[in-house]
Amino acid sequence: MEYPHLNPMNTPLRLRHLEVMLAVATAGSMQRAAQKVHLTQPAISRIIREMEAMFGAALFERSKRGVTLTECGEALAERAQYLLNDFDRTREEIRAIGKGTIGRLRIGAPPVVESTLIPKCLLALRKVAPDLRIQIEEGARVALIAALKRGEIDCVIGRLDPGAPPADLHCEKLIRTPVRIVAARNHPLADKRKVALSDLAAYPWVLPHAGSPIREVIDRLFSDAGVTLPMASVECTSIRLNYELVRGSGLIGVMTEDAATGYAAQRKLAILPIEFGDRLPYVGVMMRPGRVTHATDLFLRVLRQTCGLSG
Repeated sequence: MEYPHLNPMNTPLRLRHLEVMLAVATAGSMQRAAQKVHLTQPAISRIIREMEAMFGAALFERSKRGVTLTECGEALAERAQYLLNDFDRTREEIRAIGKGTIGRLRIGAPPVVESTLIPKCLLALRKVAPDLRIQIEEGARVALIAALKRGEIDCVIGRLDPGAPPADLHCEKLIRTPVRIVAARNHPLADKRKVALSDLAAYPWVLPHAGSPIREVIDRLFSDAGVTLPMASVECTSIRLNYELVRGSGLIGVMTEDAATGYAAQRKLAILPIEFGDRLPYVGVMMRPGRVTHATDLFLRVLRQTCGLSG
């Protein structure tokens, strides 16, 4: 079948062509297909003619009883259905990405939040975005912030510096999570009802790295009291490693209240009676300034709700 008045190079194939062709194939009639796709019968006929010109082959056999697919038409109809299905799935995926319910999210999580805040937040996030791919990067705060600045992760959840935030990062306060000073159950200070800072200074410690927010709080606590700073025999932020070191030695350690309370309840560690008051820095989220991905924006809303803040 020839259509000399139609130039196939000037008539690009559109999704509407495929939808009309499948409607005609299903209905077996131009007239019934026109009602289904809300077009006139002449418009349906024109679209079919355009397609037959594009492919240089008859797609339908016409008869008084209606139309049926030719062998070429059957081959095209099969592929057309695949294309339309793929397009529908792609459209839904794009919509989901726009809503932040699908895509990839890369989060930096120091030990201060990975055992409590992050699990709660991710469980809540999966309820609203089960297809979102989440990558958790663990490590020291300094290393995670460096990775954030390089664009390797989307955000870091951790203790914020008590002073002014870095100029090249956007920081948002979330909550203050308490920390506790701990020792082994058989440590000389474990059963004391009152412990002075000078008592603590007499023993070696497992401490966060120098310059970290909690380390600065501990150092300032001692210096403000005019007491010698505790000696850091080991610098470490891993809660599990801190537990093993403190439990098996005379070292004094510091860990989140949740972790410390859990170990104390199992009679594995003792919590020493030292209060930090309002000195503790906020746990917050750190990001690079600029455009935030939809997935990150959704995560932030869930994170704020998890922390009891407005979304």
